[in-house]
Amino acid sequence: MAKRLSRPEVVERAALLADEVGLHQLSFTRLGRALGIAPPGVYRHVANLNELRAAINAHAARQVTAALSSACAGLSERDALAALAQTLRVWAKEHPGQYEALQIAPEPDDGAGQIAAEALLSVITASIKGYSLPDVDLTDSIRLIRSTVHGFVALELAGGFKQPRDINVSFERAIDSLDSTLRTWAMRPDPAPW
Repeated sequence: MAKRLSRPEVVERAALLADEVGLHQLSFTRLGRALGIAPPGVYRHVANLNELRAAINAHAARQVTAALSSACAGLSERDALAALAQTLRVWAKEHPGQYEALQIAPEPDDGAGQIAAEALLSVITASIKGYSLPDVDLTDSIRLIRSTVHGFVALELAGGFKQPRDINVSFERAIDSLDSTLRTWAMRPDPAPW
């Protein structure tokens, strides 16, 4: 008798398959084959590809939250920022499909996705706590960190760096720039809105 699959098992296999083939190449046919079931059997666990991608997003958020929590524990300021950025960079290389899913914000009615995203945001916020940023600046600073790290990672994953200069040196300089910006953030007036 065939083993009965649970939704978490299906989502985990889908996440791994997304890493292998790419998030947008993932299909119920491919997933069914990977699970050893007929593709229609996947519908017992998820209604459609959008729901599956949302589930992969929440799964990825939980996984990267655990990795970042471990990497940043006990660190502060630049050390925490570097651990955050380096861990996310390595995780993205190891899990490119899940990393892609992680870039899609969960819908407001996606309870599991919202909970996973809030936990991830809490870890990121805790990792930059040492900079003593006012609460009003946290969203902007997190967006800056996320944009910088994501831009670098996306270019790296796409093969966008071909110059002979060591890419790791460039990444460290990006972290230095973020560190410098965060250290002086509170001294800057709010920019005028567009």
